[in-house]
Order: sequence, then structure tokens, then C-alpha cells
Amino acid sequence: MVLGIARSFFDLPSEVMMEIGETAKKALFEPGIESEEAAVASLKAALKDMPPEHAFIAGIFVSGLLRCNLSQQMQQQLEQAMAEGVQEPDTKEE
Repeated sequence: MVLGIARSFFDLPSEVMMEIGETAKKALFEPGIESEEAAVASLKAALKDMPPEHAFIAGIFVSGLLRCNLSQQMQQQLEQAMAEGVQEPDTKEE
């Protein structure tokens, strides 16, 4: 939804949005990327070649990727905790 709003704000065609997303994805997940530091360096290099509005869109795209990844990790941790029988601490006030 946020990408759609930004797209309309900058009046970017869908094709350009796809190119920006692909560039950001490649910068982060290319087979040669072996560490977080390498991914950050790769993304910074890709952003230098983009106009500011494209870099902004790439930032929104990366933010969405991270949010999805964190959501998956949290779900996995919850499922693992439930499988192990770990209960949430009681937060009721007495």
C-alpha cells in the first residue's frame, strides 16, 4: 500500500517500480553476497546510481522486505516456543 502511494506521488510507472524493486533485491540477495556488511555495501552502491525518488522507493521496498522477514521470524519463534511448551509470562496486575 505504501509503495502504491509513493508510486502515485512520484508518478512512476509500474515498470519503473519493478526495476527499482529488482535492483534492491539483487543488491541484497545476489549469490556473491556473503554478509550483512556486503549486502549494505551493495545496496549503497546501487542507490548511488539512482535518482533520489527511486532511492526513496527502494528504501520503502527494503523496509517491506525486512518487515516481512521479521514477521516470519517472530512467527517461527512463537511456534517453536509453543512446541517447547514455553508460556508467556503472566502480565496480569494483582
